[in-house]
Amino acid sequence: MVKQVFCFMIFAIFVMYCEAAVHTVKVVDQENNPVNNAVVAFYSKSSSPTADTDDIAVMDQVNKQFLPSVIAIQKGQKVKFPNSDDIRHHVYSFSPTKPFEIKLYKGSNVAPILFDKPGIGILGCNIHDNMVGHIYVSDGEVTRVTNAEGEATFDEAVPERVAIWHKDLSIDGSLKVNVMLTEKGGTATANVELVSQAPPPSKRTFGSSRFGG
Repeated sequence: MVKQVFCFMIFAIFVMYCEAAVHTVKVVDQENNPVNNAVVAFYSKSSSPTADTDDIAVMDQVNKQFLPSVIAIQKGQKVKFPNSDDIRHHVYSFSPTKPFEIKLYKGSNVAPILFDKPGIGILGCNIHDNMVGHIYVSDGEVTRVTNAEGEATFDEAVPERVAIWHKDLSIDGSLKVNVMLTEKGGTATANVELVSQAPPPSKRTFGSSRFGG
């Protein structure tokens, strides 16, 4: 009888823990608006994600935009950049995380790029200035990208403090901040302060730094 009561107590504690554990993080700005395309990251106590060399991430190009415009991958993972538009694109990055270029091309017959250093990769098109993409390269963090509602859902419990990256946290898009979460109703909220970005220049200003120039 005592053993049964003990097992029941353990089960009850386990159920309470599962109910209390938070798996969804909502990122909001200083005006309480949901923040789309933010990366929520933390280190897991149970295990550290490792890159699967066969798991190739995809950042497509549709209607002269990168799609999705933000992806989160692990260090050592490859990314493929198919071009689903009926025009050619010239994908490049000057970021120290992974400088590269894929010269004018169409279609999907292009080799994937290996991202072997952690950091933020900022991508552009050497033909279309309004095309900007970001790749968050993690070194063992658990990561998710928020949706239009500002939410990111994880398979495991989220700690009280997480790292948040978003392109508008800083002017150059490189800043990552640590945020203490506030929990209510099974959803944890991360409050961040975004900065106002200057409008893009009307003409290309890369000059001699342009790839292929």
